[in-house]
Amino acid sequence: MESVIFYPLVATMISAAFAVTLWRQYRRKPRAYLLAWSIALAIYAVAALAEVIGAAGGWNPLLYRVYYYFGGITVVGVLALGTIYLLAPRFGRAALLILVVLAGIGLAGIVGATLQPGLLDTHQVPSVDTIKLEKGAFNVVAILMAALLNSVGSVILIGGAAWSAVSAWRRGGAQSRLVANVLIAAGAFIVAGASTLFRVFHVYELFYVGQAIGVLVMFGGFLSAQRAPRQAAKLNPATSR
Repeated sequence: MESVIFYPLVATMISAAFAVTLWRQYRRKPRAYLLAWSIALAIYAVAALAEVIGAAGGWNPLLYRVYYYFGGITVVGVLALGTIYLLAPRFGRAALLILVVLAGIGLAGIVGATLQPGLLDTHQVPSVDTIKLEKGAFNVVAILMAALLNSVGSVILIGGAAWSAVSAWRRGGAQSRLVANVLIAAGAFIVAGASTLFRVFHVYELFYVGQAIGVLVMFGGFLSAQRAPRQAAKLNPATSR
């Protein structure tokens, strides 16, 4: 039981500490992408904390809804929002509005969703079958929003890394932006990959070790973004030297 609690607790502490660090950087140097990434790590910390509580005392419908909303619906979208603010800030407000709307729809979906209570009788992360498509319209909405925000957010994270690579190549510089977006995308996929491996092989420790490593890699990307030689708002990857 100690190991079941330890790993998600470490993930919670790491993500919360990094969220505070980015928030302090934002206060010293207000940049929208710093705020978005700080919020993303705070969201991740909430999801990981839900896992700590579930590991310690077992899961219940409210705890699962919190976990699903923060960890399954919103976090990748907010990470992607930070990438948009870093690389294409002129689209930031539109992206924020879309994210708020979709996250609001997702919240309505998970609040109204019908869960499988028998699958919550565990101290590990509940099965994906806890919320099924065929159990009602709210379930469909919750699953659809999770799939949409995670897939589109992942495309933006990967696209941001590719965009940075093209920009760095054409300008002969701006390598820190490339490194930043590659690390952020890689960290997000390490977390997602750890979740997939856990559900396939049922190695609980692997899930949280992967989460902790993923958060560390993402944070390395956040720090790399701070070393960018120019302000993100001036980035124009279509312009060559």
